[in-house]
Amino acid sequence: MKNIAFFPLLALLLCIAGCSQTAKQNPEGFKVYQVDLDEKVNPFKKVFAKAEIIPLETTDSSLIVWMNRVFPIDGKFYIHDIWTHKLFVYNKEGKFQHRVSRYGKGANEYISLYDCVMDEENDDIYMLSIFGRIKKFSKDGICKQNMELPPRPHYYSMELLGDKYAALWSCLEPEEGGVLVIDRFTGDTIVSDWHDDRVFDNQCHKPFHCYNGKVFFGTALRRQIYEVTTSGLVPAYLWDFGKDNIRDGQLEYYLNIETSGERNNKVIDDIGTEFLPSYMHSNFQNSQYAYVSLRLERGMRPALTHVFYDKSSGQPFVFDMLDGENCKMNNPLYFGEDYLLTDVLYENRETYKSILPESEYKKLEAMLEDDNPCLLKLYFKK
Repeated sequence: MKNIAFFPLLALLLCIAGCSQTAKQNPEGFKVYQVDLDEKVNPFKKVFAKAEIIPLETTDSSLIVWMNRVFPIDGKFYIHDIWTHKLFVYNKEGKFQHRVSRYGKGANEYISLYDCVMDEENDDIYMLSIFGRIKKFSKDGICKQNMELPPRPHYYSMELLGDKYAALWSCLEPEEGGVLVIDRFTGDTIVSDWHDDRVFDNQCHKPFHCYNGKVFFGTALRRQIYEVTTSGLVPAYLWDFGKDNIRDGQLEYYLNIETSGERNNKVIDDIGTEFLPSYMHSNFQNSQYAYVSLRLERGMRPALTHVFYDKSSGQPFVFDMLDGENCKMNNPLYFGEDYLLTDVLYENRETYKSILPESEYKKLEAMLEDDNPCLLKLYFKK
């Protein structure tokens, strides 16, 4: 009789354990975030509390083509336009203030602005040239440092690492590390890491994100996220999408394709199919969530699947549309503790009526076809 009573109890305990949503701990010590992408939610019931619109003033001096990053600092928005190589400054209401420095070859100018980061503690702005140069500017546009980087074909992305170093990203052949950590004052190389096929790496030009004073790194086709340290890359956490993971052996199959051109074409053709269901577009974190956006197709602005993984409960929240129907959320341009920022384009403005209060939607109704995009501010539920 004791054995008969034991087995139902054991079954109950196993059921409870199986239903637990806490992140699994890998034997190597990093967490595994398990997500079923089919279990979609309404984000305004689970993730977001409210939405606001910030129109960005349009003038001849402030025409925005493609926002790459937004830095909300000191009641202002610093907006990097990757297509025009400009850094615009707006006040909190979206009124244009000025540009930081100018395009050109002068002492206080730059010839490329592929990425930039803000050092808030020292009021400095680091501007990265794709051609291998970092210029440090003050907020009023005075050049304080001009640094040549180690020779590489290109530099795509950067983040500041502590108060002395910077992490840099290039898509390179496996013989040379794609992640470079340098002393940002001397330019000395501290560590070179990450050796993978450049066709895989080329799907993601913005692999870094910052959280809690640390820099994290992840590429499009590998689900492992690493912490960047001055000793190299350390596994931090892993995304597990179950049946929607890239199937075992698929990446090795691509590696066996003889030429990089054919390999690249095959990878692109397979995105969104059973062979390559999706790839990671960007990762972010705050104390509440680990976030990843997934691309299911190629294109300039394809629809994304958004995953917010609640670190405390282990509950993932997955959605494609902000209203469950046709109101899409573009990739985050800023991901903070209390809110995220993304953009709204003129051609999509009407779809946001379903998630906005009337007073906020009127700001979109006032948009003209040639106006700058608006910022969409989405506050997290607490």
